[in-house]
Amino acid sequence: MAVIEAIASTYLEADATSVTFSAIPDSYAHLQLRCNLKSERYNSFVDGLRVQFNSDTGAAGYGYHWMAGKVTTPAAWGLEDTYLNLQGMLAARTSGGVTDAANFGVAVIDILDYADDGGKNTTVMATLGSSLDWADVNLQSGYWDDTDAVTSITLEQVNGPNFMRGSEFTLYGIASS
Repeated sequence: MAVIEAIASTYLEADATSVTFSAIPDSYAHLQLRCNLKSERYNSFVDGLRVQFNSDTGAAGYGYHWMAGKVTTPAAWGLEDTYLNLQGMLAARTSGGVTDAANFGVAVIDILDYADDGGKNTTVMATLGSSLDWADVNLQSGYWDDTDAVTSITLEQVNGPNFMRGSEFTLYGIASS
C-alpha cells in the first residue's frame, strides 16, 4: 500500500517570481507536487509552468509532450528545452487587469523515480487545468535527461512575471509501502 506524506508547503503571502523546494529527502519512491496558482501576466491567455531540477539549465536537458482538451479544438505538441514546460494551467489576468479572485489554475505533477540510482532519467506525468477565457485540461509527460537524484525543484512561470499572492504549492513524498 502506498503512503503519501507532505514534505513541504509554500503559501505566497506576496507575489513571487519563483518557488523552490530544496533538500528533498531521497527516502520516497516518487514525489507529487500539487499546485493552486495564478499568474500576474497581463493578457487573456493562460501561462505555463517552468520546472527545473537541481538548477539544471543545460541545453535540451528536458523533453516534454503536451495534449490539451480545449473548449474549441484539441492540441498536441512536444519539445526539448532547458526546462520542463508544463503549459495551460495558470489563470491569467485580462488586459484590463481584472479577473475573478477565485480563478486559480491547478496542477498535479508526479515526479517518478526521482531518487533512483539505477541509471534512469527522471520522468514526469502532469494533469493541469484552468478556466479563464479559454478553459482547458492538459495531460503532459516529460523527462529530465539526467540520472542524478532530484534534490531541488524550482518553479517559475514561462512568460511571467510573477505567481500571484494566494498561490499554494505542496510537495508530497510517496512511499512504496
